Amino acid sequence: MAKPQSLIRGEAHLLSNWFSNDWRIENMGTQVARLRRFPRLHVSAVQLVDGTEWTLEPDGFAVVKAVDSQGTEVGRVTRRSWWGRRWDVTGPGFNYELVSHPVPRRWNIDVGGSTVAEIRGSLVSYNTVTIDAPLSLPTVAAVLAWHVIARPWEAAAAPRGLVPRTRTADTAVALASDVSQQL
Repeated sequence: MAKPQSLIRGEAHLLSNWFSNDWRIENMGTQVARLRRFPRLHVSAVQLVDGTEWTLEPDGFAVVKAVDSQGTEVGRVTRRSWWGRRWDVTGPGFNYELVSHPVPRRWNIDVGGSTVAEIRGSLVSYNTVTIDAPLSLPTVAAVLAWHVIARPWEAAAAPRGLVPRTRTADTAVALASDVSQQL
């Protein structure tokens, strides 16, 4: 039997200290997940409080996929506009559009032109991101949206696009996939 999907409801916060690669998601006053970025590799590791683990990794130019610890894809985000202001966020059971507002640091997650969640960064940075989701939103969709909003150059990069391919880099990517060791 499939594990129930983790959902965010109401107001959630993605939080990080300045210049830190460690993030956390809090929803309704409870920590939901921990995230760690590996910026040189364009990979992020995610661990939910229930033990579920995902790795966010580039999968071609302007595509990032989320894979679980068994290597199964659980979601993906794909750039749909030249300037990166419109993305598709898809996965089993959901299909959203991530759309940038004209107002800086504001985004919507839409279905069929109707907003299901609003995302906003703080005035000066994306070290604090607030998600207002009056409808339940899959946590993987929120994490993929965060990856695009907070780290757009990583989301747009092709695998190895900014890092030369070396044996050390290949080993580091393999190690980043072992989320439980990294978090």
